[in-house]
Amino acid sequence: MRPLPHRGPMGRGVLLIALLVLGRPASAQDTEAPRASDTATEAPEPAAPGSGAEAPEPTSREPEALVLSTNFGDVQLGGRINVRETIEQPQGGIWAGELTLPAARLEATYRWKKRLRAVVEFDVRGEVKDAFIWLKLGQGFATRAGRFKVPLSLIELESATRLPVVRRGLLRDVLDDALGLSGRLPGAQVEWKCPGCLGNVRLLSGVWQTQDPDSKVALERGLGLMPALRGTWELGSVELGASGLLQPAGASPGGDQRSWLAELDVRHTLALGSGALRTWAEALTGRAALIGGTGKMLMGRVVTGWRLGGADRGKAYVEPFLMLSAMDPDLDRPDDLLWEGAAGLNAGQWNRWRVQTQFEVRKASSGTPPVLEALEESLASRRAVLVQLEVGF
Repeated sequence: MRPLPHRGPMGRGVLLIALLVLGRPASAQDTEAPRASDTATEAPEPAAPGSGAEAPEPTSREPEALVLSTNFGDVQLGGRINVRETIEQPQGGIWAGELTLPAARLEATYRWKKRLRAVVEFDVRGEVKDAFIWLKLGQGFATRAGRFKVPLSLIELESATRLPVVRRGLLRDVLDDALGLSGRLPGAQVEWKCPGCLGNVRLLSGVWQTQDPDSKVALERGLGLMPALRGTWELGSVELGASGLLQPAGASPGGDQRSWLAELDVRHTLALGSGALRTWAEALTGRAALIGGTGKMLMGRVVTGWRLGGADRGKAYVEPFLMLSAMDPDLDRPDDLLWEGAAGLNAGQWNRWRVQTQFEVRKASSGTPPVLEALEESLASRRAVLVQLEVGF
């Protein structure tokens, strides 16, 4: 393992904030709410089925976040810090470790009545994560513009603080790092929620801009515009979803070929005593210009965690979890399968802080496309152990 860096001013600041948050009284937090900046499709509590009432706009921060009220609206402040030790062994290599700060974020949300929101989430290392404006139009319609997540993969859209895993693994490396078809991009979308439907029915449609390394896209390439759409139906503890994305030839870094993906997914929560069994599953198919080949690719991922305790915010809990991922980059090409298995355990105070451990095994077949093996984080076979402290405030 490489030696740990000297703890400078930034390290002392992170430690101080963590201690302050860990020492907050349990009564400060008592409800669970999704973070709007971490998912482009988070859903508030729906109106009663058949009531015809319109559901409120998405909630961006937990109720206990610092709120600054003015005559022109409210500003909510919050954030989170993750400190992670990663120890990896590539196939044929040696174990090596690295202490990192994968997230150190501050978020500010401006709200005016129930019609307008402006969200900025900033990583203290100098990167803007989310920056968008959400405007309620009426009749169930709303619009969003700025930088936010492309509504493709359910597990990629889900907030990192709500998933049990330390990192999303193989499919994150492929969809985001390799292909640039998920994650946060500049774009605009129209949202619609059916006010009179059974359950919570939502439709999203928008365009996002593919970016070159210099953050500019030639006009002759159609500005790199990439359309996507998503529909979800939430009924009780089950949510079903479907997504589609098209990257036209002019918007693809792969040249004169186009990329497309289609996805089906499901999310389910089963209450078990004072805890819950939470499961996310998705399957994707399509063709990616960067990977090449003649056949379609097929990908799938399942994440499940059994939370014991933590029925209310701030309550102690433990949560063992599993994640399985697999990818066939080209169904016409033999011996190119990639798969990954991960298992781990979370422990802490629900929705306040947690210590996470995760063990991963990744296997890549001999026919894996070179573009995937050439990634910065490489999709080659490896083993890894991760330990992470996550604190939200």
